[in-house]
Amino acid sequence: MLSFNGLVAVCVIYVACLFGIAFLAEKRATEGKASWLNSPITYTLSLSIYTTAWTFYGAVGSAVRNGLEFLTIYLGPTLVFIGWFWLLRKMVRIGRAQRITSIADMISSRYGKSGGLAALVTVLAVLGATPYIALQLQSVTLSFSVFARPGAWGTPDAGQTAIWVAAGLALFTIVFGTRSLDLNERHPGLVSAIAVEAVVKLFAILAVGVFVVWGVADGPSDMLARIEASPLASAPWNGARWLGVTMLAAAAILCLPRMFQVLVVENSDERHLATAG
Repeated sequence: MLSFNGLVAVCVIYVACLFGIAFLAEKRATEGKASWLNSPITYTLSLSIYTTAWTFYGAVGSAVRNGLEFLTIYLGPTLVFIGWFWLLRKMVRIGRAQRITSIADMISSRYGKSGGLAALVTVLAVLGATPYIALQLQSVTLSFSVFARPGAWGTPDAGQTAIWVAAGLALFTIVFGTRSLDLNERHPGLVSAIAVEAVVKLFAILAVGVFVVWGVADGPSDMLARIEASPLASAPWNGARWLGVTMLAAAAILCLPRMFQVLVVENSDERHLATAG
């Protein structure tokens, strides 16, 4: 277990690396030397913004309560990318033709560029995102509490930790997100940082998976036997609930403001959707 100060140091170094990558990407993009930013792999990795800290905690909690139903969190987006490719392509084409910069802009453009409708969608997005952001901050704060050594000097204060995390997120958003008023509204620095973070997430998930299967258990067969003997195997099947949660997750991949930004606004080539699918 790390001390709180050691944990903060690790986090600061990691965030500094992300800032450095974002600055370098923006500089290279300005010079026209960042062809890798327009690659389908970078675009696909940037879509991992869907899996936030809250998603990780929520998936585990859902698995504990409802067994395999947690898969619906990822099944919905997967079905969208595989089965609704035509819809994603149309959204990207409309976004490029209408110079769309937000989901409110997209919806209002379908109804004669209605300013009132755009304002209503914006208000609804803010109201919906506020508790979601609160859950994100809570997830990160709880992570600090879990990883910091209990009783150590400098034990984290939950309120202060949340404030510092929020301040860091706000700074990153201002520097690499909202400072540009270009109607094109692409943010190479932001996308590159998200893509690098996606690689970190993949390695972390694989490391935990390897540890659980070959460290906690004695291999895949033993793990399957443990699952079969656990309460997860007897979790009730509710088809209507599976369908409902799958549809909700499918809607989230299209309608969450952050997903719309990466999926539509940051897309530089509609052919990248095929790679992502």
